[in-house]
Amino acid sequence: MKKINYTILSILLAIILWVIDSTAHKLFFGDDEFEFIPTNINELWMRVTIVMMVICFGLFADYQTKKILKSEHEKRIVFRATVSASQHILNNLLNNMQYFKLKIDESRDFDKETTELFQQSIDGAEELVKKLSSVEELTEDKIKDSVSPVNSK
Repeated sequence: MKKINYTILSILLAIILWVIDSTAHKLFFGDDEFEFIPTNINELWMRVTIVMMVICFGLFADYQTKKILKSEHEKRIVFRATVSASQHILNNLLNNMQYFKLKIDESRDFDKETTELFQQSIDGAEELVKKLSSVEELTEDKIKDSVSPVNSK
């Protein structure tokens, strides 16, 4: 989400609305002269009310946007911390598995197929950790897709 300053945008829109309303009164309602600030108190009150509502909406939109951006930033921080902690745990586990793989290779008590499956498990886990840590867009689907099982060959 890109940061847009809705307050400035709403002020510009309010000015445009004021000018259009003033022009419409001159062109369509037969006012004798162009009045940027109307002399009729009812007309002035209506314009000021509409302008204030537009500007208030801009302020509200800015407030909500900042709130959403802050929430997204906090989610990203929590996600990165969780992935980092998970990587640490998984790296320790994978290092232990590599150690066991070395011991398996030394002992030759396991058949070749079992040893290959063990190595594929290690490789698959390493790949999933890399994919999870590279997720940029924090949506449920993107995170789930990143940890879907790697195609085994």
